[in-house]
Amino acid sequence: MKRIFFVVCLLIAVSELHAQRVRVRMNLPVGARVGAPGAAPFRGAVWIGPEWRWQRGQYVSVPGYWARPARFNAVWVPGHWKYTRRGYKWVPGRWR
Repeated sequence: MKRIFFVVCLLIAVSELHAQRVRVRMNLPVGARVGAPGAAPFRGAVWIGPEWRWQRGQYVSVPGYWARPARFNAVWVPGHWKYTRRGYKWVPGRWR
């Protein structure tokens, strides 16, 4: 009986070593500008709103910026949170 108890405790301890807990605030920080700050700085510019980036073991917010489309008639698809078996994951925006 003691041996079974020891094995169960050992398995629990090992499983805790491999578990990762990530806390994510789903909202952007206060003061983050979601919409474009004004007129485009150059012709054809596209406003890419703030997003999240995985950095040093946590998600950090990245401010929005103006960009040139990757190709003619390209459309920016904003990033979004996707639920997986391991929790929520950020899917970055991309050109389509």
